[in-house]
Amino acid sequence: MPPAGGMTRFTRLLIQTAAVLLLMFAGAATGLVSFLLLRAGYGFLVWGVLPFLALVISAVVLGAVIWWAAGGTLPGRGRQGEPRREPRNGGDV
Repeated sequence: MPPAGGMTRFTRLLIQTAAVLLLMFAGAATGLVSFLLLRAGYGFLVWGVLPFLALVISAVVLGAVIWWAAGGTLPGRGRQGEPRREPRNGGDV
């Protein structure tokens, strides 16, 4: 039975590893695109900043998707329709 977050630790590890690999390949592609734009004669704003911003935006989007898939709630808050559960501490055993 999965834990309260909705995923087992192994599943979360696989998803995070895949996300890191995906971002690694995206970074390599960004470097290649940046080099090709530099060689084509574009200015620094085009070959230096735009590929980096595209990589950062893709990392944020991928992180948001993974966070949402993992049950992405703040501590003490449930998704809509779920009952709110208070965090446990060591004194209520």
